[in-house]
Amino acid sequence: MPDDLNERFARLIDEFGARLRRLVEMRCRGAIDADDVEQEVRIRLWQALERDRNAPFSASYIQKAVVSAVIDAHRRAAVRATEPLPEGDADALVEPGRPDRSASADEEVRLLAIAIGELPQRRQLPLRLHLQGFSLVEIARLTASSDEAVRKLVSRGLEELKVRLRAMGIGDAGLGDE
Repeated sequence: MPDDLNERFARLIDEFGARLRRLVEMRCRGAIDADDVEQEVRIRLWQALERDRNAPFSASYIQKAVVSAVIDAHRRAAVRATEPLPEGDADALVEPGRPDRSASADEEVRLLAIAIGELPQRRQLPLRLHLQGFSLVEIARLTASSDEAVRKLVSRGLEELKVRLRAMGIGDAGLGDE
């Protein structure tokens, strides 16, 4: 049945592809990458076709998918705001594992890794992804869990991690409020 899915997707894009692109460009307005958003919408449409092969897709459904993808992209951009690299000597940039990095920072990273490794297995991956800046929705997708389950795993993992870090004498290491 994959051919049927491919055909339905191709028909959907033939019918709504130009409108989808216009909606994406209109909503992005240069603030976020329109190509990335369009790709995300296409993925969401494909997934919707997989879930319900008989669902009729209308222009309003396409518009809702675009708006949802644009909102998610803006949220991701706000969470992962980029900062320009400092100008000057490229060798002055400190990289993890380099000898010019402070020994205390290396020790804190090592202790953080140990503390995370001591958490229940189920909380480790969601917590690591959260600490890397992934949103709860992204973590839920990556771990094939529900948003609510990920929220609980991350929340409980952070609380337990804070307790472990305090016991190790390094505080919360910037993990949030007390």
